[in-house]
Amino acid sequence: MASIRKRVWKTNGVEKTAWVVDYTDQAGKRRLKTFATKKEADAWAVTARHEVKQGVHTPVSVSITVAEAFERWIADCEANGLEYGTLLQRRQHLNLHIAPFLGKEKLSTLTMPRVNQFDRELREAGRSLAMRRKVITNLKTALTFAQGQGLVAQNVARGMKVKGDSGLKPAKL
Repeated sequence: MASIRKRVWKTNGVEKTAWVVDYTDQAGKRRLKTFATKKEADAWAVTARHEVKQGVHTPVSVSITVAEAFERWIADCEANGLEYGTLLQRRQHLNLHIAPFLGKEKLSTLTMPRVNQFDRELREAGRSLAMRRKVITNLKTALTFAQGQGLVAQNVARGMKVKGDSGLKPAKL
């Protein structure tokens, strides 16, 4: 059960306050998260309780980044003896597409809207529809690997579909 309390302290004679959510995650480990307002703390506590109950909560403090998860997935692919070309392609997807746009995001803070935004960023950066589909597919697979390793509780990209044009060309005037 989560408890919310006000924390007050002084720094250089200035009194500061914060709201702390004290809770236990699904593994039974005690966790703390701090917020500026009680309203933020209350809202987050409700979400955290639900995630813990569902078994899908990943604390930000122990979460790795998307790039680190992708690296671990590639290392696992190497250990499983995948072909050189496949490994090269996955490293290129990481270095050219994942790392510059999404690599520093923590797995626990990654959301489906953020993955959709990532797809838009790729499109705006000039990536083709085929490339975007390949990169998103590899992202989904890497997140599934991370989920299997217990690094994240859910794969937020699983239901993501990269949509292209409808195949219709605009009428000529």
